[in-house]
Amino acid sequence: MFFIILNILDITTINKVLKQGGREANPLARLLMKLHLFIPAKVLITCLVVFAMFYADEGTGITLGIFCCCIYTVIVGSNYRALRLKARETDRT
Repeated sequence: MFFIILNILDITTINKVLKQGGREANPLARLLMKLHLFIPAKVLITCLVVFAMFYADEGTGITLGIFCCCIYTVIVGSNYRALRLKARETDRT
């Protein structure tokens, strides 16, 4: 469940960053956005990871879940940092 929430936060925060003039750092994500396939790809990948977590043996599923949550926590944190920096930049002008 936390993994799904993190993916939703990733989509919403990166969209805010882009609306404020930021840039997507991941070249693959940037290409998917350009082709309007970013959200469908995120949904598909999220479903595949959740499926793998549930149907793998318990240890592997838990390890995969923790690993993916850690990665997306860093990604969402980076997005929030970009938003905060952009807000500071706007306040100075």
